[in-house]
Parts: sequence; structure tokens; C-alpha cells
Amino acid sequence: MVKILNRVIFIVLYLSLSQLWAQNKYSIYTDFNELENCQINTLDGDDLIISSGELDMKISISKINIISKSPPPSTKGQYLGKNIGGCGGMIVGFISGVIVFPKSLGVREEGLNGLRAFIIAGLVAGGYYGKKYGGNYFRGEPELLANMAKWSSDEKKTFIQTNLIQ
Repeated sequence: MVKILNRVIFIVLYLSLSQLWAQNKYSIYTDFNELENCQINTLDGDDLIISSGELDMKISISKINIISKSPPPSTKGQYLGKNIGGCGGMIVGFISGVIVFPKSLGVREEGLNGLRAFIIAGLVAGGYYGKKYGGNYFRGEPELLANMAKWSSDEKKTFIQTNLIQ
């Protein structure tokens, strides 16, 4: 039981700290589509290499019209999501804990610590994911960085190299 609890704590800490090292995310609007939450990696000739989730893509620089910075998660959404998610997680943890440790509801205290561990794990997981998704749900408007519709390819390359690639 202690091993499982240590693993849960490690996973929660890892997920929390991984958010600190997140890179800047951009929204790129082209002639044909809109790519949100992309990380700009490098320039390869006349192509821009970006990461969107698990996929790496090449976009022709001549097709890019607008680049904007993705807005940060809203504080109100994070607060509401954390509280609602935490409550929901506690309920799910309680129900799953009773299923795994059915004797914990009896007169004796058998399995009571296991039930508590499930409730706490549900609270932590629900609060974490509620904060994450709630902050994304109430997100604000993106900040326009450049309207490149009438720029030449050389001007676009220069702007991207000097301002967006780290």
C-alpha cells in the first residue's frame, strides 16, 4: 500500500512540475487552416517546423497569415475547476475505495486506511485535472503578435527567427 501511495505522489508531483517547463505556445493561421497551441521549433529553408501535441509538421512560410500567442489559462476557471474536480474526485475515490475495501464500511476498522488513500488520491487527481481543464475552458482571447498577410517571405523569416525561435 505504501508503494502505491508513493507512486501516486510521484506522478502528481511530476505532472505539476512539468507544467513549469512548458514552452510558449502559439496559434498559427494559414490560408487553409488554423493550428492552435503549437510550439515553434526551427526554420528549414522556406518551411517552419512546429510541434502540435505529438505531431511535428512543416508549414510553408508563404502560407502563414497570422501568428498569435495563446492566452494563459484563466484564474477563475482554474479555481472553479479545482474545486469541482476535487469534489468529484473525492466521490469517485470513495466509491472505488468501497468497492476495493468493502469491509471499510463495517463496524471494524478493516480497510479504513485503504479507503482514505483512495479518497485522497481522488481528491488530488480531480483537483489537478479540474484546474487544468477549467483553466483552458475559460481562456481569454489570443494576443496578436503579427499579421503577416501582406509580408514577403524574407520579412516573415526574419520576424520568426528574431522573435519566436528560442
